[in-house]
Amino acid sequence: MARYEIPQNIGKVRVAMGLGGKYTVWNGKQGKHEFVIVCRNRKHAEQLATLINSKNRPAEIEVHY
Repeated sequence: MARYEIPQNIGKVRVAMGLGGKYTVWNGKQGKHEFVIVCRNRKHAEQLATLINSKNRPAEIEVHY
């Protein structure tokens, strides 16, 4: 179980294919402002993306693999 803190200025996140065929929730930035959560399947990644993109998103998310 991993715990991710979500910054205030994350922007809009999307589902992208990461290394090794893993789906990731990614904000489209690189470098120090990059935000990535690696997920097991696309369904779980889309659920996380809709939760993060909502107006009342939590400050922290726990991801179960």
